[in-house]
Amino acid sequence: MRYQSTRPKRQFLAGVSCPNCQTMDAVVQVQVFEPEPDEYIECTQCGHIERRPDPDDINEKNNLANDAMTTGTTGTVKFLK
Repeated sequence: MRYQSTRPKRQFLAGVSCPNCQTMDAVVQVQVFEPEPDEYIECTQCGHIERRPDPDDINEKNNLANDAMTTGTTGTVKFLK
C-alpha cells in the first residue's frame, strides 16, 4: 500500500499570470485533502486566492447565455458604412 500524505499538495503553474497582480509564474495550484477535499489557486506574490466555480453555477450561467441568444432578434445583418 502506498503512503498517502494529508498535507496540501502545491504545484506551480508555468506560464500562468496572477489575475490580481499580473505577476507571471507566481501561481500555485493547491490541493487540500483534509478535512474535505478542495482545490484552488494561490499567488505567491500578492496572496490572491481563487477557487473553481461550482459545476451548477457554470451550467446556470450557460443556460442564461443560451436564453439570451434565443430571445434576441434573428434575421439579416446589415453593415453600415
